[in-house]
Amino acid sequence: MRDVLFVGDVQGCAAELHDLLRAAGFDHRRHQLALSGDLINRGPDSAGVLALARRLDALAVVGNHELALLEGRPSTTLDQVRAQLGSSLDEWLRWLSALPVFIADDGYILVHAGIAPGKRPEQCTSAQLTELRTVDGKPWFEFWHGPETVIFGHWAKRGKVDLPLCKGLDTGCVYGGQLTGLWWPRLDWVSVPAHRRWFARASEDDAG
Repeated sequence: MRDVLFVGDVQGCAAELHDLLRAAGFDHRRHQLALSGDLINRGPDSAGVLALARRLDALAVVGNHELALLEGRPSTTLDQVRAQLGSSLDEWLRWLSALPVFIADDGYILVHAGIAPGKRPEQCTSAQLTELRTVDGKPWFEFWHGPETVIFGHWAKRGKVDLPLCKGLDTGCVYGGQLTGLWWPRLDWVSVPAHRRWFARASEDDAG
């Protein structure tokens, strides 16, 4: 079983993803890359992130930004993604549409946002898996009791979460924070700084 490097929301920050792989000592021949969704949007090079993910045969789950692109939602930044992908847009839409909403393997569950209280991931809606942050004013992960460790992104304002059964990886790279990875199963963390702030979030709803 190869060690897995989980990486939080890249959101088009391809240069920072290259930085993180170098800092982590990632070797495609020996390691598996796994991305927690939101590979695209708001950062400068969504096409580069997608190309790298495919070249490295990365595992990935769909995030809310992928869903927005797949659903054809209008936005200035998504239009930039569409322009970057150009004539390859339809090919990439097919690739993104094939991504799962969660991956469960070897003691972990990889999901973009969260798991609803009292449910297994297969019992959740795609909206819950890609958008959930709080339940009754509390972080969703306070309700998760295992046995697997849930690895997730989507919550840049919350930042790194390092609990025994929940690991949050979104440290807001696209907002000028860091891009963060976690080695599994040894649970070593690695982060690199953003090259700059690529997008200014207006609200908590923007922070994911």
